[in-house]
Amino acid sequence: MLEGMLEAIEKLLALQDKDQRLRSLRQELQAIPSDIATKEKLIADSASRLEQARTRAKMIEVEKKTLQVEASSKRDQIARYKTQQMQTRKNEEFTALAHEIAGAEKVVSGIEDKELALMEEAESLRPQIAIAEKTYAEEKARYDGQISVLREKSTNIQSRIAELEAIRPAATEGIDEDLLERYERLFKNKNAHAIVALEHEVCMGCHMKVTSQTGLELRANKTIVSCPQCGRILHLPA
Repeated sequence: MLEGMLEAIEKLLALQDKDQRLRSLRQELQAIPSDIATKEKLIADSASRLEQARTRAKMIEVEKKTLQVEASSKRDQIARYKTQQMQTRKNEEFTALAHEIAGAEKVVSGIEDKELALMEEAESLRPQIAIAEKTYAEEKARYDGQISVLREKSTNIQSRIAELEAIRPAATEGIDEDLLERYERLFKNKNAHAIVALEHEVCMGCHMKVTSQTGLELRANKTIVSCPQCGRILHLPA
């Protein structure tokens, strides 16, 4: 009986070790897609900042051309007004044309102010774009490298999981079916710690002190003993 109980405990401990490694690997594997998505978003954010700067630079050029067309149109209008002024002999018409010319020149002046502001903005954008290009290239290289490492890690973890899954059935051989079912239920519900040590009459699963009777039963090695508080299977440390 003693050898049978000790063997059952040893088998459970060996099985739990494999199951804990499997659980840890699966958790690592599950986290990788999220980690990759985070890196990809950082690359996309950096690309977006660069594209925003480039887009603004293009918009400035479009706005400048639009203003140039407007200014050219107004200057042509001013030239026509001046030609009409030279041809008129009526004071009222001359004065009216002078008023139109002044208004058009004011519009041209406003357009020139806007052109100047756009030119200054374009000038300030050049170094910003250069910095954004450099930052994007560096961040993309860095995060692409990290993503590559994560994908390689995923492949390695999947291989290790497959290896452990392949040998797990052998680790359950010789374990009583009811005991195995009990172990698997505890492993699932007790945070991957179905079988724990009893140290100084304290369960290492729930850290509660057990009764002297529980300790005596465990040392007798005649039956599987559980913690009265948490239900985990108890074993004596080596």
